[in-house]
Amino acid sequence: MELGRGFVGRAGELDLLRAGLADARAGHGRLVLVVGEPGIGKTSLARELARHAADTGVPVGWGRASDDEGSPPYWVFRQLARSLERPFPTGDANAEARFQAFEAFADGLREAAAPHGLLAVLDDLQWADAASLALLVHLARDLDRAPVLIVATYRDTETTGREALTTALAALAREPVLTRIRLAGLTEAEVVDRLGRDGIPAEVATLVSRRSGGNPFFVNELARFGDALPDGVVDTVRARLARLGEPCRRLVATAAVLGRDVDPAALAEITGRPAADVLTDLDEAAEAGIVTARSFTHDLIRESAAADLPTAARLTAHARMAAWLERRDPARTSEIAHHWLESLPVGDAAIAADRAERAGDQALSQLAWERAAELYRRALDAAPASAADRARLGHHEGVAHLRGGEIERGSQVLELAAGAAREANDPALLGEIALAMEGLSDPWGSFNGAKIAREALAELPPGDDPLRARLLALHAGEAGFLGGDHAETASAEALAIADRLGDPDVLCSALRARQMVRSAPDGVHERLALADRMIALGEDRDDADVLLWGHLWRFDALLMLGRFGEAETELGALRLPAERLRRPLARWHHLRSSATIAIARGRFDDAVEALQQSFALVADRAHMSLQGVPITVLAAVVGLTGRTSLVTPAMESIFTEHAPPFVALLHSAWLLQIGDRVRSAEFYRRGSGPQPAPVPATLPVAAAAVELGVEFGPPEAVERAAAVLRPHAGLFVTGGAGSILVTGSVRRYLALAAASAGRLDEAVRESRLAIAANDEAGTPPYATLARFELAKTLARRARPGDVAEALGLAASVSATAAQLGMAPVRDAADALAAALRGDTPGPLTRREREVAAHVADGLTNKQIAALLHISERTAESHVQHILTKLGRTNRAQIATWVTTHT
Repeated sequence: MELGRGFVGRAGELDLLRAGLADARAGHGRLVLVVGEPGIGKTSLARELARHAADTGVPVGWGRASDDEGSPPYWVFRQLARSLERPFPTGDANAEARFQAFEAFADGLREAAAPHGLLAVLDDLQWADAASLALLVHLARDLDRAPVLIVATYRDTETTGREALTTALAALAREPVLTRIRLAGLTEAEVVDRLGRDGIPAEVATLVSRRSGGNPFFVNELARFGDALPDGVVDTVRARLARLGEPCRRLVATAAVLGRDVDPAALAEITGRPAADVLTDLDEAAEAGIVTARSFTHDLIRESAAADLPTAARLTAHARMAAWLERRDPARTSEIAHHWLESLPVGDAAIAADRAERAGDQALSQLAWERAAELYRRALDAAPASAADRARLGHHEGVAHLRGGEIERGSQVLELAAGAAREANDPALLGEIALAMEGLSDPWGSFNGAKIAREALAELPPGDDPLRARLLALHAGEAGFLGGDHAETASAEALAIADRLGDPDVLCSALRARQMVRSAPDGVHERLALADRMIALGEDRDDADVLLWGHLWRFDALLMLGRFGEAETELGALRLPAERLRRPLARWHHLRSSATIAIARGRFDDAVEALQQSFALVADRAHMSLQGVPITVLAAVVGLTGRTSLVTPAMESIFTEHAPPFVALLHSAWLLQIGDRVRSAEFYRRGSGPQPAPVPATLPVAAAAVELGVEFGPPEAVERAAAVLRPHAGLFVTGGAGSILVTGSVRRYLALAAASAGRLDEAVRESRLAIAANDEAGTPPYATLARFELAKTLARRARPGDVAEALGLAASVSATAAQLGMAPVRDAADALAAALRGDTPGPLTRREREVAAHVADGLTNKQIAALLHISERTAESHVQHILTKLGRTNRAQIATWVTTHT
């Protein structure tokens, strides 16, 4: 590491970097993160590697992130591109353009690397903006095929509160090209050896090493003052600053406030001093090691210097810098906005707000959504604003949040913007705010896009206006989602207007609304046709967002029709637009769809991995409804496999604290599957109220109602749910808009309902049809469950040949369940087979009577196991034996038997 004029230590780290450079030259790129505290020598190590690269003919590019809020998006990569004499690509304000710009930059690096490879150094990554970090993640994903070594340094002491950085680091950790080097302090021997070459006594060098922790910057600073060791590096820096003349010290403080770079012309303008005097003072500062020709020598020096400037002088300096930049280079929008904002309250608040909004617009056009949202918020905070201004800025900020995947925050900001638009009496702006929420259908009932759309429609004049048509579509779609009146008529009208106007944006909105309105099971074939229209529209416009939704609709419809082979093909087609968009929600949709297929095919490990990734994408940043999806599906996996650790108490609390009634019903079914009858009954009561389920959830809710009604009653509830399912016996149970889980053929639930009512012949017939449907579709978990239901029904009916067939089915179910990892049904099938073979003959044993009595008291298997000092699995087996011996199908019937036999 550089101490004084030499490089000391770091031999192992340097060897590792040289090896990475050799790999890159061979075509296998690498990303190395060099991590450590300020001054530990990260940049020095990179410089030493750069010297080696230059000696071997490898070109070197540098970029350094800035903590100046005025720095434009992608600043670190813009510097890198400039150092390589290459342009930095830009694009329009949408996700696809951002992806294309990222790809163009990656291609530029590959070209710069030919033919000798390339070393790209990204310094001080802790200050990089979110857009730059997103670009780094993008580059890392294909780096193994590029002759490029990227070395990025960052301070691990400054990651707290930097969400974009921590998110990027988590994403990079999954990439195989990543190597991480954490730098510690130099050893005492290394410090003593190096300082001894400059004549510093060993005892002083030892003290420097101990007081500095081996941090090279601290060592250098402390070593300069070996005769008067200060308590810390800040004191050391201040002592160095104090040696400057007063005019020089004030100039340095002003420069430090304005940023890392030192611009003599700007300083002359801001301080009102002659340029020659400014240059003379900068020479003095350079001789003291405070600045170089263009920047401060170290950030700790700049920070210490800035702290010495009085508040009034600091604010005035920012205001003058902003005004000077506007005259000198008005294209530096982001920096101008930063300085105006930092000048408040001395500076002009109205100008600061205006410049911040301009910078926000620029950031949005450059796909830097996070930065755009921050600038719009600061514009709103800078000065008192009219209602129209608040609505406009809130609308833009909300859109920026949504594009960045922050659904919760975005919807909250848009709600506030809608209130301002109402105050401004601007129905057109109110309508635009509503459309920002398009596509955010919410079973939790907290998004108000449709409500806002209705308000705007009431104020807009009638006619074939594009805005009116899109609002009508939004209103219709949400009404259709919740089963509201007039949805059919309104969606048809919106589609007709779209066809008359020939406007692709209106057509997209109208198709989206119609798809939601037809999300009930009887609309599955129309949804397939709507998906084809949406895909054609996306192909015509080359619009990845439109294509994403078209393929999602086809995927959902194909699953409901049981055409799983085609659905898997559609999943592959869905992946392409999701990758092009690079939005968190686009990836979330692909992951949850992948999990849906994996569960249906019995690939539970694949499903769990996809679900956990999808949950990580939305946890703590998206609305509860999006977090609830992977949790709901993980719970279903638990029910099928018995892997209870997959759903943590924190996850489950989303159901218990936030979920609407129909989700509580689905949760009740899961609790029943894992044997928690007491809590299942509680959620069953909560979910059985009068509030209807959303239309897309028609089949899953009715199927859950059958299972729960069989267990808890009353019989009328089972029949009501079966009546909903019966017209759709040929379909598969899944959602009609956003299919998150398929639970097999509808006929399996019809078989359950028939068996519960004592219609055993019908139950046998429906079970056989369910088995055939699931086998044909290729859904082994649900074919296995259907076979087990048939085995139980045959054992109960007990006609000639029934018991023998039931035994064969039980054995088949046990073997298949073991292969798939479905432990609960395997154990239940084994227990049924044992009972049918007579392994537990005759009436109930004493232990079985004990268990039956506890079942009648409402205890779960877990509670019974604890009370009787047996395993939970043994308790479950006892319950299954009791059901088989008594010819019963659920625990409620066991309770009835106990009541009549005691």
